[in-house]
Amino acid sequence: MKTKKEEKQKQLNFGLKNSPQNIYFKYKDQYEVWLAGLETKKFMKDILTWFTIILSITFIFTEIYLIETHEQLPSRIPIFNYFINSSKRLTVNELIYLYPFLSTLMLIFTTITANHYYHKERSLSKILLVVMLLVNLSLCLIFLKLLYTF
Repeated sequence: MKTKKEEKQKQLNFGLKNSPQNIYFKYKDQYEVWLAGLETKKFMKDILTWFTIILSITFIFTEIYLIETHEQLPSRIPIFNYFINSSKRLTVNELIYLYPFLSTLMLIFTTITANHYYHKERSLSKILLVVMLLVNLSLCLIFLKLLYTF
């Protein structure tokens, strides 16, 4: 008995270097990058974005201005109010710069995150911006309460 060699099925050769599916995905990726750039421009034109950014920057500059102009800062201030022991509450007065630093960090992080998700989830990015504004407002109010207790 002779065994027959199994013939391999040949693929159809249309003379194409790239399959149509590869071409489709190449242009789809380029379109998504273009769309993300367009959405970034829309994000930068959004009035809520500028409102939250400008108001947060105003809070940060207010905190820094009050620190620099306040002459009666004691050497130890109670920044950490959640400790029961009063000796742990008091820290050096240079840590008062923690409030503007946290506000700036929150502003940068939230703006980048909201910009990243703007073309996918607009409502999420707007909620992030409002939450950022509320956090910066609360940090500013806590700072003012702390500063005017002296």
